[in-house]
Amino acid sequence: MGVFTRNMSGRSARGAIISQVEPGSIADEAGIMPGDRLISVNGRPVRDVLEYRFLCAEEELSLVIERPDGDVLVVEVTKDYDEPCGLEFGDPIFDGVRRCRNRCVFCFVDQLPRGVRRTLRVRDDDFRLSFMTGSYITLTNLTEEDYDRLTSMRLSPLYVSVHSTNPVTRGRLLGRKGPCDVMGGLARLVGAEIVIHTQVVLCPGVNDGVELERTVHDLSSLFPGVRSCAVVPVGLTRHRRGLPPVAPVSREDAARVVGDVERWQAEFLERFSSRFVFVSDEFYLRAGKAVPSREAYEDFPQIENGVGLLRDFIDQLEEMKESGKLPREVKSSARLVAVTGEAAYPVIDEACRFFERVRGLSCRALLVKNRFFGPRVSVAGLLTGQDIARTYLASVGRGGCDAVIIPSVSLKADEPRFLDDMTVGELERLCGAPVDVVEPTPASLAACALKRGGCAWEPR
Repeated sequence: MGVFTRNMSGRSARGAIISQVEPGSIADEAGIMPGDRLISVNGRPVRDVLEYRFLCAEEELSLVIERPDGDVLVVEVTKDYDEPCGLEFGDPIFDGVRRCRNRCVFCFVDQLPRGVRRTLRVRDDDFRLSFMTGSYITLTNLTEEDYDRLTSMRLSPLYVSVHSTNPVTRGRLLGRKGPCDVMGGLARLVGAEIVIHTQVVLCPGVNDGVELERTVHDLSSLFPGVRSCAVVPVGLTRHRRGLPPVAPVSREDAARVVGDVERWQAEFLERFSSRFVFVSDEFYLRAGKAVPSREAYEDFPQIENGVGLLRDFIDQLEEMKESGKLPREVKSSARLVAVTGEAAYPVIDEACRFFERVRGLSCRALLVKNRFFGPRVSVAGLLTGQDIARTYLASVGRGGCDAVIIPSVSLKADEPRFLDDMTVGELERLCGAPVDVVEPTPASLAACALKRGGCAWEPR
């Protein structure tokens, strides 16, 4: 490897701020430091971390780096193909997140009250985030350049919000002035060998019934490129002022959708050896039905979309019960409260009761009803700090336990902050007890509870 540097004059307002430099790496050897800004690679501006990795795979590189004081450095590199340069960035998107231009009738951003953190009001519709984080996009803002880039870089899989394959119905749901086709874009991506996972946000009376059947079967015509379709119920908060009327999914609606999907699954299983279409856990809960067996979820392609989360938790808990690996007692007694929403309360409660078999552990599931967003919102991922604090103080009392256990899905991904902008530290002060944040799995709950009891435990 050879590294050569030279200073240049000039200043740029663009580029990506470098957060870390790996010790001993090419970048470290070249004297690049955190706080510097990457301007271009081989003469090309770098728009995101994906493009950075793609361009830096080459053996000959010319990196333009800008110092915080405005000095510009050109680093010439000769290296092995695919050898990393050693740069890391705090934000994976350098040129700004693509914003959504639709006005979906069920958009959650439009249903937010005052006081939520500002980042929640960002309507993103960025194919790069879809690839990197699994967020859903609509394809409505893709340019020819975007399609070319998706094809050349093979950004797969992607996650697409379809809602309906009927252009008129889809246009209505997306709040557009006219029809909005999706099948053409999907077919183009599938033709480029990009795998797509899709979702339908079900709005009763709009895209259910015959419309849903058409959508599911249209999408299945692109299988296996379109690998799965998840049907999720429309989420409605109590803050829908001035928005188009949307009916909630009733118990009868949920039962009908579950029945339809199970019938289509049998058809697709015979045709594709895959069920292809799945409904979220909320449909089974609203219909008063038990969630299916693990086999029915195949490889859980849409678990992050709430499809199979309950089944996965139940099965992990059963495995834990059968293993008999929990200790008989803890070194010091511990009183714990595990916070959850209405949807997951039965399984969290069962887990807590099981953990209490360990002598010295007191573990209680605390059901928190969502007053912030309203009674139709029941998932733990949308709980707020103020609702948790209010429920805890009324049910347990300040300082009434040794730790409050919070599911990680209730917090922002990169900082300990709830949807209402309350921090974990603020919640601790209100509750008068430490707050432990854990992944929503039985093993994580058990490990946290046992640690509070003075026992180090790792699931096997």
